[in-house]
Amino acid sequence: MRFRTRLLVRYSLLVFFLVVVLGVVFYLYTTQLFEDNAARTYRLLSTRMALHLDNLVRPMDFITENLISDAAFRSNIITLATLDRSKPQNASYINEAEQSVRSDLLTYSIQKSFYSVVVVTRKGDFFSSNFENHGQMTHDPRPFSDYPGYAAADAAGGRAVVVSPHNDPWDASELTQQYGLARVIPGEGGNFALIEVQNPVTDLDSLFEVPDPSYVRILAIHDDSSPFYESRATSPAVISSYLGMSHSGAQNGFEQDPLTGKSVLVIASRSSYTGITVLLVLSRDVLLGPLAFVGWTTVGVAILIILVSFLYTWFSSARLTEPLRLIRQRMEATELSNLPGHVTIEHDNDEIVALDRSFQRLRARLDEAITRELRFRTLSLKSRLDSLQAQMNPHFLYNVLTVIAGKGLELGSEEIGDICDAIAAMLRYSTSTSIRSATLAEEIDHLQSYLFLMKTRLEDRLECDIDVDEEILHVTMPKIVLQQIVENSVTHGYRDSTGPIRIQVRGHRIGDDWTVELTDDGCGFDRQVLERLESKMREFNLRPAGRDEETGLQIGGLGLMNTYMRLHLFYRGLFEWKMENRPEGGAKVTIGARVARPIEEVGNVQRRPG
Repeated sequence: MRFRTRLLVRYSLLVFFLVVVLGVVFYLYTTQLFEDNAARTYRLLSTRMALHLDNLVRPMDFITENLISDAAFRSNIITLATLDRSKPQNASYINEAEQSVRSDLLTYSIQKSFYSVVVVTRKGDFFSSNFENHGQMTHDPRPFSDYPGYAAADAAGGRAVVVSPHNDPWDASELTQQYGLARVIPGEGGNFALIEVQNPVTDLDSLFEVPDPSYVRILAIHDDSSPFYESRATSPAVISSYLGMSHSGAQNGFEQDPLTGKSVLVIASRSSYTGITVLLVLSRDVLLGPLAFVGWTTVGVAILIILVSFLYTWFSSARLTEPLRLIRQRMEATELSNLPGHVTIEHDNDEIVALDRSFQRLRARLDEAITRELRFRTLSLKSRLDSLQAQMNPHFLYNVLTVIAGKGLELGSEEIGDICDAIAAMLRYSTSTSIRSATLAEEIDHLQSYLFLMKTRLEDRLECDIDVDEEILHVTMPKIVLQQIVENSVTHGYRDSTGPIRIQVRGHRIGDDWTVELTDDGCGFDRQVLERLESKMREFNLRPAGRDEETGLQIGGLGLMNTYMRLHLFYRGLFEWKMENRPEGGAKVTIGARVARPIEEVGNVQRRPG
């Protein structure tokens, strides 16, 4: 998969994941917030409904208590309920009692605060404050048990009970819906009378009114689980289930109704004064219905965000990966023929320019490395060619030297034999091509052979002192290095001098490095010659291999420059080389390198200065 595609897929998945998570969290948070607000609002509404119901019932209860606590009223009721009406002498008492009761109820007729205040004795005497609806009715032959609410009032034993909404039994049209508060006046042989204060059901409709009835079902339930008020018809089984859920603490959260299977929240507020429990039943599906718009809106916004982020990521990834595409094109177009070339990319993106500069530096380093490698190979090949061209069969020379040594012995001169042995050793060492390197000990042996020959020629004029630490005698170097430097001193350092020639060779170890110093007390390096040699050495380090005269590798070129180049090739440039004039007179050449170095580390070490 391409980098741009991976970038696009990863960021798109990240945005999709974040949008989905945030959308779900937002929807769940909104739902929970909506549920909590609804529960809190309807809990307060339930409590308010219970309190308002108490406020409606209290004045009604006050009327019944006021009537019962009136001794004259109670006496009149007992008179009507107990006197024998077949006796003429009781007629005046009965008439007086009736007039007195009507007079007591007349006050409530004037106030019109209630639908009616009704008093019915057990003998059927009927009194009402509502003359308009109840007409001139004075007698009701029906028994108490037929009156709505009588059974509950009788069971209460004189305490007031709230009567559920019902049709007015004393209204001729029987179309008036009302609720009431009833109380019996107990006595010997049964209850003397029933007192009921009535109010229209429209008062309850106003009391149990909610902003949107579709969200909530309103129930007012008596202690015996019978309904007092229902906003919608509800079966007794469902009412019982709602009561059970309210008693189990379901009002703290939505739970599944075992009968209907719907998730509902039942909020209950019970009035200890009336004994009525107000239930508000909220259906979660209906309650969260308006949130469907929020949900679809959230989904739409999420999709829009995903699309916008995808398009943004698409164009951004194309912009971000443009440097990679451009550099890849430059890399694919790079060949050995155009490697040294330099074409700068002009772009408003700093990263592209920075990458291009890094690539150009990489090309430059690669070109330099290839050039250096080619130069090393060229020098190596030329060195091998020079070695092949310079080879000659040494056996002829060995045989000649053997003949000369034999003649010297016949003549009684051992010195001639020693000279021939020294020359043979030098020829054998220098003409051997099977091994191109030698140890420092072998180099010193070769140098001593050369010094022996020079000593034979110069006699007491040549003085040589060699002092090399034994711990560095094993180090390797190209052949004929020390002899070439010493020969340069003998040949050029004393060209205008007839005095003694003093050569010193000192070798020692410093840490992981070895150093060999070769000094003389001659005339030293000519300043111009020294500058020319150093310039050629620097040019050799920086420029690829060229003509023979530029490299100093022509056949027979065995001077200091040739020695430097052979050391440079052998140590791959990681060695020490220093030429200088001594303050006290004479020249000094210092060479050195590491004591031992694995081949894989050679390319990772900087060239030592000097």
